[in-house]
Amino acid sequence: MRKPQVLLFLGFILLTNYALGQKLVKPFQTHNQSPLVHFFGIPTNPGGSILEKNAFWFGNYFSIANNATSAQINEEAIYLDGEMYRNELFLSYGLFSKLEIGIAIPVVKHSSGVMDSFISNWHDAFNLPGKSRDLMPYYSLNYFFMEEKEIVFQMSESKLSFGDVSISLGTPIVQNPNHDVSFRSFLKLPTGNKTNLVGSGTSDFGFQITGMINSTPERKEFSFYYSGGYLRIGTGALLANKVTRNVGFGSIGLAFNANDNWYLKSQLDFHTSLYEKSYTKQLGKASAQLVLGLDYFVAKDLAISFAFVEDIIVNTAPDFVLQVGVSYQF
Repeated sequence: MRKPQVLLFLGFILLTNYALGQKLVKPFQTHNQSPLVHFFGIPTNPGGSILEKNAFWFGNYFSIANNATSAQINEEAIYLDGEMYRNELFLSYGLFSKLEIGIAIPVVKHSSGVMDSFISNWHDAFNLPGKSRDLMPYYSLNYFFMEEKEIVFQMSESKLSFGDVSISLGTPIVQNPNHDVSFRSFLKLPTGNKTNLVGSGTSDFGFQITGMINSTPERKEFSFYYSGGYLRIGTGALLANKVTRNVGFGSIGLAFNANDNWYLKSQLDFHTSLYEKSYTKQLGKASAQLVLGLDYFVAKDLAISFAFVEDIIVNTAPDFVLQVGVSYQF
């Protein structure tokens, strides 16, 4: 492309951004990516607003989660060494003026990974915890759980496959220029293979309240978003004797409009224990993950998202997750 054409193209993008006006900020579409957690029905936070009738929202988010943790306590032993790639497609549609319907379709693969040496250097540079990582071989895939000296499951190979599909409904509670609140219900179906740690083997359902304050901030302004909900896990899980049936979850976050196109964001995702009958921290404790990143708006309704996730309750989630996504609304 010649220089005049390049300048014309860049000028068009800039003019389009300013002409189309304010951008609608959404929370990061993240949740716990642990190999034994990601497949349960904890939803992401889609924001406080509901799509208008006949409006459509598309989002595709690809996450790389690196896991390196192990523990042995009482009669339990857990070992998680590997990398998980999870691509999640979100589609939402304004079915009626106050009813939004959505579907989430994940594709998952567990792998030996490529980030081990980089993450070890990262931990060393910032003196971050990671004792298990120092004892594990680089670039391997090995997950197992033992109880009373019996192997409950073990996995060292994985194929790319579809995970558990979720469907959702949303309706507004509060709608005004500064604060949007919605009520959402969801159902996750066991469409993925649980023995490959792609699906949970359970039908899960629940609800969440999602809110957004100042969802279209002016330059140098903040937005605040939050969510909280309840998850009921069904029967049929791989570790059925350990699974919690009732789970609470939520998120809070901030977004800052840096210069109209760039939005800096931080977020905290959290949930109660998913395996309350396990003694291990990896399964039996509540979890919280810190998410840092940004959105870049190519146009008013087209955004690219970058995020980095770190477990702040160590060993309850992957200690290193990278996510990139794209979303479009029309």
